[in-house]
Amino acid sequence: MTLHPQESIENLVSDTLSVIDSLAAVSNNCDKSLVESRQLCSKIPSYISEDILRVAVVGVIKSGKSTFINAMSGRELVQRGAGVVTSITTRIRKGKKNRAIIHLKSWDEINSEIESCLEMFPDKDDSPPFDIRRTQDRQQLRRIFDTIVSAFPITSQGVRPEALLIRNALDGYKHCLDVIGSDEQMISFDAKSFDGHKPFTADPAKAFYVKDVCLEVYGKTIHSNVEIADCQGADSTDPAVLENIFSYLEAANLIVYCISSRTGLRQSDMLFLKRIKRLGLMENILFIFNCDLSEHENLSNLKTTLDKTIQELKLLVPDVRIFSFSALYTLFDALGNRLSSKNKKRLALWQEDKEMIAFCTKEYTRFLAGFNLLFETSRFNLFYANHIERLKIVTHVLDEKIKILFDLFSAGLLDQEKARKRLADLEGNARRLRVIVDNSVMGAVSALRREIESNLKNAFLKDSENINKLVTEFIRQAQIDPQSYKTALKETGFKQILYMMFQDFKRELDLFILEQVTPELKQLVRIQEERIESYFKSLLDSYRIDYVTGAPVDRENERISLEMIKEDEEYSKAADLESIKKILGVHLPDHIFSPEYTRAVQANIVTDFSLHSLVLFVSALLDKHVRFSFTPGLDKAAGKIKKKTLTIMQRQLKAYHRSLKQDYFFPLIDAATRDFKDKIIHRFTMYETLNKDMDAIFCLKQEEKNQHLAMIKKAKSDIVRIRALLDEFSMDFRSGSFECAVETSL
Repeated sequence: MTLHPQESIENLVSDTLSVIDSLAAVSNNCDKSLVESRQLCSKIPSYISEDILRVAVVGVIKSGKSTFINAMSGRELVQRGAGVVTSITTRIRKGKKNRAIIHLKSWDEINSEIESCLEMFPDKDDSPPFDIRRTQDRQQLRRIFDTIVSAFPITSQGVRPEALLIRNALDGYKHCLDVIGSDEQMISFDAKSFDGHKPFTADPAKAFYVKDVCLEVYGKTIHSNVEIADCQGADSTDPAVLENIFSYLEAANLIVYCISSRTGLRQSDMLFLKRIKRLGLMENILFIFNCDLSEHENLSNLKTTLDKTIQELKLLVPDVRIFSFSALYTLFDALGNRLSSKNKKRLALWQEDKEMIAFCTKEYTRFLAGFNLLFETSRFNLFYANHIERLKIVTHVLDEKIKILFDLFSAGLLDQEKARKRLADLEGNARRLRVIVDNSVMGAVSALRREIESNLKNAFLKDSENINKLVTEFIRQAQIDPQSYKTALKETGFKQILYMMFQDFKRELDLFILEQVTPELKQLVRIQEERIESYFKSLLDSYRIDYVTGAPVDRENERISLEMIKEDEEYSKAADLESIKKILGVHLPDHIFSPEYTRAVQANIVTDFSLHSLVLFVSALLDKHVRFSFTPGLDKAAGKIKKKTLTIMQRQLKAYHRSLKQDYFFPLIDAATRDFKDKIIHRFTMYETLNKDMDAIFCLKQEEKNQHLAMIKKAKSDIVRIRALLDEFSMDFRSGSFECAVETSL
């Protein structure tokens, strides 16, 4: 039996609803369990249509991310070859027409972002609030930029992020002045003006003023439930930019990582991939070794670079899934006559190397097969897995209901009294077990709450290895070397030096939080969620009681053999936390681990620094053998920065711990408990009206009984077919043989 496209989940839901209607008619529409089953089934199609599968395309600068997206779509969707680093993630979805939607920041958001970058900078005037629309404020911003660039042009990791932010804000101001408003504004580019969105993502100055970019594309290029994202900024040294990228990567179902064959794996690639691995995001990642056909003399040269890249990748990913082809050649080949004359000549020149082109074509075909398989698996897990599970449970309940009704309608006069006694016992056992559940579940779950609370306390507060200890040890061991700042002392002054010391220390701490603490938090949350699921699973097992235990069962002479529903382990899930989180709207608290350089902190450090320097200066005047140096004062200031930062961070960790417990895990456990009770009680509802059903059934004439029996037999046949299709649906996806493969484009 092969599952064809028309046998979709929606079709199976429709067929299941038809069975429910038939059984409701047989039961005189008074069966509560059938009403609940209908409600559950009816919601499944809308749940499927609401889900979005996210594909993130990521890589360092000039690795071919945008070209790859254009190649997969067969059109120039996003600006390629810009060679800039911005924090903008361009999202691409299916639309009713071609439209680019750009959401712009408000003036308040823009000024707040600049203000936070300049907070406590000594040359900043004390005339808040800052407003870039004022000429004097832009002039002041330019002076601060010149000070930063002249005194501290670069860090060990590159150009200072605060310098880039100020430069982009100044350079983009005149271009975006007319489109920014007091509130967030939206501009769109439709039809022929569609490409008007590209400067906003390719130019970092304009991109600074952009909050979000979404391209809606008409046609078969993209599936309706898919979002592809061009993630820029992997090269950034700004932790805030990196955090935005990782926020999307964590929400993504698939990651495509692009590597340029011109350079192979760079240090920035390895650093970024290590961060991806620490966050546990390597499971659904594919690597593209993007061939630069103009760079390699022949295929042998390309393969040498490829082999080296694979060996380096294996240091991070033992099972590397990598594909080597030219995204630009694939794009040019797809564009065909739409190419410019110059690009047509480039394409023709590449095609002369038949061996290279054959290799790239074969690899692209292999990539599509691998991508489609991973895509379909991810789509199944996201769109269908939970809904198939729900349908299986519903159809199992319906199957049990059909057995009961069939036995009742088939019972002769001699069997009726036995049936009454057996069903009375069954209904009584179900009623008693329901009372047990009502009285015991809350008490059982209170133990789970205490366990989760204890685990969180250990992770944040205990003296053993924990999150608080990680942060404390990093701060205490961090090196702030005053020597690197002394050269700019005369040009900038003490306060500027202290500000830069703090900014550099803060950047290192923010990166540490992103790379070390965040993965620890994710692991902590994952372990607790798994514990919650396993706890409810064991609780479910404890309620698997045979309703007719103790009652004599003669399989040969008695037709009514009613047992507790035995859920299949494969699809019996006591707590579906992902669905519960969506319905409840709970999410992890926002990360708040970042030091603050407040006026109080600055005043404390500067005062202490000045007094210490004054003592040294007076000592030098009184004793000519004593040489005056600002280094001890800067050393003490560095110690003060670390001490104040540690106090602030410990306060933030405590607040995060409290929020994680009160605003995330406790509401999640409460919602899971309600859902669990509903599931357990749902298993009893089909037995609540058995006696009433039985009286009505036994009063029917034989002709009416025969008509109902025919309906029941038809329902039984339909349920057997539906359950077989559901099993095959799951099996086909697991084996990768599902016939409805995706098209060659996204």
